[in-house]
Amino acid sequence: MAITEVLGSVINGNVLGGIGAALAIGIAGYGSAKGLGISGNAASGVTGEDEKNFSSALILQVLPQTQVVYGFIIAVLIILSIMGGDMDYEQGGVSLAAGIAVGVTGLSGIAQGNAAAAAIGAATKNPKVRGKVLIFVVMPEIAALFGFVIAIMLLISGGVL
Repeated sequence: MAITEVLGSVINGNVLGGIGAALAIGIAGYGSAKGLGISGNAASGVTGEDEKNFSSALILQVLPQTQVVYGFIIAVLIILSIMGGDMDYEQGGVSLAAGIAVGVTGLSGIAQGNAAAAAIGAATKNPKVRGKVLIFVVMPEIAALFGFVIAIMLLISGGVL
């Protein structure tokens, strides 16, 4: 008996898909929350010093939120597929892989939060660099975006979508 047959009789595709959805939102959510906390600390500090810093600090502070959005979209797509009918073992495995891809790359929200905190400090010291420091904050986003694209491609190629 092949390993997939043994595992398939114990863990079905819906369970694997559910785990994938949970990892997508859970890991990406952790990365976003941690990054938002880091950048939020800096934003609160500069806003406390001068209320005029609020809007530029908020724009930079909120950027780590996107990682959880990517995880949420993948989790919803997986769950909708489970709700649409029984997911077979292979589709469940693909869904698990997609959840891991978007979840792990969503940890880039932590690095993005660190970059945002530094950018908030720089932008309040020198408002002329606001647009320039935004580039540094967006760079960690690329890892999360790649994970999101790969997760979508996995779901499509694996017949989940």
